Formats: sequence, structure tokens, C-alpha cells
Amino acid sequence: MLQKRRKRRTKKEPYFGEKQEKAVLDYINSDCAEEKNRIYNEFLAEPFRIMKESILRRYPTYIGNHDIEEVEANALTHLLEQMVKFNPDAPTKSGRPTRAYSYCQTILRNYYIDHSKKSYFETKTNLPYDDFADEINNNNEFSYELDHAENDGISDLINLIIEKIEDRLDNDEELKKNEIIVGDAIINILKYWDVLFMEDVGDGKYIKKTTNKFAKNKVLLFLKEQTGLSTKEIRVAMKSFKELYFFEKDSFFSE
Repeated sequence: MLQKRRKRRTKKEPYFGEKQEKAVLDYINSDCAEEKNRIYNEFLAEPFRIMKESILRRYPTYIGNHDIEEVEANALTHLLEQMVKFNPDAPTKSGRPTRAYSYCQTILRNYYIDHSKKSYFETKTNLPYDDFADEINNNNEFSYELDHAENDGISDLINLIIEKIEDRLDNDEELKKNEIIVGDAIINILKYWDVLFMEDVGDGKYIKKTTNKFAKNKVLLFLKEQTGLSTKEIRVAMKSFKELYFFEKDSFFSE
């Protein structure tokens, strides 16, 4: 009786493995331009191409009036400039060694996020508010009262929430795509809330209006603009971050 041969499964080699980890260190430690060029072309050019393209598509960056190839090229230039700061012996929260793969990913992700902010602010005055105005303004769910007590430490709390969300985005492998998208958008809003919520008083002038009424309708508008998701998709994706916020807020004000 003939036995069927089983095909031996070969483990697919990662696009950024130990060879690339070593290549990053060799590139950083070399003082020879010719040697750097050889290392880059032989070991890093293709992995970096895959990395910059996959991250840009994973995080739907607000491209604005820029060409996508231009954004990717600038991101790669930024990566090579910042990569030389990589230190494999740098301490980490997890206690595990720092890997060049994670370090380079973080550089690219932060570049895309920063580009998104700059492009978004360039065009934020032209937001198609009319598309969402009725849905947002007529819904009490998008109105939120901020307590006086919360105002006292609001900046410190915001910075804490930003740090916690960034940590979750970097380390929680179970996050879904929409959760990652919304998480990045929330960070953008939190980092620049004092600019985003300035009031237009005409003649191209803006004032920072202090009020207990937190413009949650504007938050939803900004989230829609940055993510391209529907209200329902945003609400579902925000659940885990809302839980994080309320937990951190309670701990913050109880101290």
C-alpha cells in the first residue's frame, strides 16, 4: 500500500529577521560610505521598502495634497537619519532587548503620524462640516460636561492618556485595524486639543475659549475626517480606549 508523501512545510523567513537586525548595527557602526551603501542595498533596501509601505497602509495617514510616493520617500529619508540613534542596550519597559525592527517601525509610524497632523491642520479650516452637522449637533450623546475638578489637572491627565494609548498601539497585538486607526486619531486630537478647539471669531482670527462644555461633537467630526470611518465604526473601535480613559482618570484623580 502506497503511502502519500507529506509535503514538508518550510517556515517562511521574515522580511526583517536576524540578518537585518545585524545589518542595522553594521550600518550604524561603519564609518565607510561605500560599506554603508553595500549593507543598505544588500540587506535593508527591500525590507525597508516593505516596512514603509505596509505601515503607511496600516495607518491611514492624512496625505493632504502630497503624493503618496513623495510621503514614502521622505519617510525613508527620515528613517535613515534617525536609525543611527538605535541602541540595542537601551532599557525597555518589558525588560526584553530592544530590536531594530521595532525601533524602525516606531520611527516610520511617528513620521506618518506627524505628517498626518501637519497635513490635517493645513486643511482643517475647510472641513465639510455640513456633511455631518445634523447628525452630530442633534445627538445628545455627543455632548459632555467637564467637571471643574477635572480642569485642574487636565493637561497632566491628557499626557497620561496619550502615553497609555501609544503603549497599547505599540504592544497590543490583538487590536483590530479600526481600533488602531481610531487610537492614532485620538492621539492626534489629544496632542493638539488646545488648537483644534479654538473658536473662529471672524477676520481670520481665533480665540481660545474656556468653557465647561466640552465640544464632543467636534471630536467626532475630527475623528471622521482623520479615519474615514462611520460614526458606528468609530464608536465600536473606541470602546477599549474609553475603558482605558475612565480607569486612568479615576486613578489619576484619586491620588
